[in-house]
Amino acid sequence: MYTNPILVVDDELSYLELVKGLLNQEGYENIITKDNPQNVMPLLEKQNIDLILLDVYMPQMNGLELLEKIYAIYPKIPVIVITAVNEVEVALKAIKLGAYEFITKPPDADRLLLTIKRAIGKRLLETERDSLRKALSDEKPEKRFFSDFITDSPLLFKVFELAEIFAPTNETIIISGETGTGKDLLAKKIHDLSPRKNGPFIAVNLASISPSLFESELFGHKKGTFTGAGADKMGYFEVARGGTIFLDEIGELPLELQGKLLRTIQYNEIMRIGDPKPINLDIRIISATNKDLLEAVNKKEFRADLYYRLNRGYIRIPPLRKRGDDVLILADYFLEIGNKTYNRNILGFSDEVITNLMNYDFPGNVRELENIIINAVATTSNNQYIDSVDLPPPLNKEKVGESARGRLTTLENVMEEHILYVMKKMGNNVQKAAPILDVSERTLQRKLKSIKVKKNNDIIDAVNGKID
Repeated sequence: MYTNPILVVDDELSYLELVKGLLNQEGYENIITKDNPQNVMPLLEKQNIDLILLDVYMPQMNGLELLEKIYAIYPKIPVIVITAVNEVEVALKAIKLGAYEFITKPPDADRLLLTIKRAIGKRLLETERDSLRKALSDEKPEKRFFSDFITDSPLLFKVFELAEIFAPTNETIIISGETGTGKDLLAKKIHDLSPRKNGPFIAVNLASISPSLFESELFGHKKGTFTGAGADKMGYFEVARGGTIFLDEIGELPLELQGKLLRTIQYNEIMRIGDPKPINLDIRIISATNKDLLEAVNKKEFRADLYYRLNRGYIRIPPLRKRGDDVLILADYFLEIGNKTYNRNILGFSDEVITNLMNYDFPGNVRELENIIINAVATTSNNQYIDSVDLPPPLNKEKVGESARGRLTTLENVMEEHILYVMKKMGNNVQKAAPILDVSERTLQRKLKSIKVKKNNDIIDAVNGKID
């Protein structure tokens, strides 16, 4: 039984009674009928309508004209256009204006009921997502403080509780989670909740530091210690005094420097390269990793004593695929950002896209979802819904290997073409493309270098300048 109002607009009274009877039999109780389309807009001003069935050819006003007026003010109401004339141009114009579906009279009852069910389901889902998004700031205190995460997942609320427990202490913390889950964001929130909130928060991505510069970057050096050391330099640890240092990708720290980091934690001091005088520190260390550090310990790739020193508090951020409806909540959020960024009015997502989003694993997690939605907003026709054709191959299987369709080719060629396709869709940005391809930036750069330049010069050249 469905009690929310459904509006049927048609100038034929007999047809209105026929449709109303059919819907009543199927459990749709609140059916409003209008035989004059000029009365529709005043009704919408006074009453919320979940679905509209709209005829096209009516003497008082053309249905497409009314459709355009409806979507100018109420773009989220699904409208099913029904007409006795099966004209392709009319159907295309209706869909272009935003109609949910176009059906010819007399409609097949089963098809009409199925279309109504799908349209109402989409409407209810959008209403629910709007309510959940509002709840992010209205319900729980942790939602408000951790609102940057845009979530309604109990798994993340547990993460927030742990963060609130660890924050007031001075203990070291390891935050683990896959690429793109927001480990850096959580580390900053912990700092902001701690007594050190007025001190510096220094984030260091260890994976981005050249191995030859690790020690100098982290601990600093004395003037004249090595060629190019023209002045004393403070390292990241020294800069972070009185605050928090966030060591992202801690698993990338070379084994030979792990002992020096252990000593820093034990004695709360560092020594610059070339300076035997220790420098006292007052810092908190938060580390992050997307690796299994215990496995690295067992393989002798990471010191066990350092692991236990860093791991006085442990928080694991769940991947996006484990967070249920968060995928759709975040998709809506990024849709709003994309509309503002590109000054567009993309209305939402097709049913197929919603299904694809919910079934996709998102190896790049929230970062990958953001890139996909923002890019789709830029490429989708304005005032329309994002459809599967607007998505990249991971979410649109028809595009995977489409250049190879109709001919036999090697798996390597298909992989190369897919890499180039993703690079092009991500604006030739390695940092954005790597999470979607589920590889590191370094791996993607190596892959691009191995692809023949003749395939796509502009994309190949986009990786740190021209590649030889």
